[in-house]
Amino acid sequence: MISHQNPSHNGLLDSSHEHVAQERFSAIVVPTNRRVDSLIFCLGLARETRIPLIVLCSKQVNKDEVIAAASGEGVEVCAVDLPMHPADPPEGISFLTSTDEELLAVTSGQTRDLSTKRNLGLLIAKMLGWERLMFLDDDICGVSAAKVDALAAGLNHHSVSVLIPDRFPDNSVACHAARLGGGKQGKFAGAGTMGVRCDRDGLPFFPNIYNDDWFFFADEAASHRINKVGTSRQKAYSPYADPERAVKEEFGDLLAEGLYWRLDEGLGLAGVDATFWEEFIESRGIFLKMVADSLARHPQHELNSKKGREVRAAQVSISAAQRQFERIRPELCQKFIDFWQVDLVEWRNYLTQLPRADSIEGALDYLRLRYRIYLPTPGT
Repeated sequence: MISHQNPSHNGLLDSSHEHVAQERFSAIVVPTNRRVDSLIFCLGLARETRIPLIVLCSKQVNKDEVIAAASGEGVEVCAVDLPMHPADPPEGISFLTSTDEELLAVTSGQTRDLSTKRNLGLLIAKMLGWERLMFLDDDICGVSAAKVDALAAGLNHHSVSVLIPDRFPDNSVACHAARLGGGKQGKFAGAGTMGVRCDRDGLPFFPNIYNDDWFFFADEAASHRINKVGTSRQKAYSPYADPERAVKEEFGDLLAEGLYWRLDEGLGLAGVDATFWEEFIESRGIFLKMVADSLARHPQHELNSKKGREVRAAQVSISAAQRQFERIRPELCQKFIDFWQVDLVEWRNYLTQLPRADSIEGALDYLRLRYRIYLPTPGT
């Protein structure tokens, strides 16, 4: 019987790293859909480290705006605009997890494009024969050149290395609310500041769901091979500003927490079935109720304070998450897991058929992407 959702998965991390050899990333991949000024830190880091940026754009930003910003900073940048239907995988591969109507109905999969951007970064690296690739979200800061070096060197004996935000935590809305209500809540690895060895066989992919990064490095987590090399900072935001955020996260959060509960217990995917998900769904329901109850216990006389207003907003978000939770069935959870495994096989087969490219332009042309490249003049 699953008694609870685990508040921390830090036991799956490996921090026993040794940074000896000086290693470098071939590029830093930045997926973004915010206004171009959100890239200020990323551009500065690229200038400091002299590592090219690949900026994958959609929604509020486009490639022309990124190139204009890069030229002002003297940073080498390749800026890419996503296709009109950003959740679609590249031509020649069809992910069941991205196309099944039943799954899309309980996720934000039809409008979510983060996993597509991250997968494109992997494809570019594969086509160019790159060994090490860094992923950096546009809401991350507090990363020095020395930490980038540590992240790259952390891949000497690992497939994944990470910096974990140590101030404002990178958690789901439900987990932020659990902490706000006084519960214990850990911080785990994510793709916000992550290094990946792309030259290995069996490279995984990012499925189109919230917590796509947890699925990406699930095998490394199972074998305690995610190398935590330091910390970063995530820019603070209000997790409860829009209750729809909790709705969009619920299915992916439930699936990832269930999978990682098994990893914490030393179990794997073998044996996962609808019966397991029935038990974990019950545990998740208890967790959400505990969070709601803890928020309801906030002193009434403090409800007009800043924290009181935050608590009220969190209550609205948790109620929205609970309504979405009621739509999730064990069979739907298992369907995603089964399709994820099928997609993983198709993805790896697809990678073996990719041609080698002699330039990033060649790779992007093959992938039929719209892009612009800025190369600073020597000495700038």
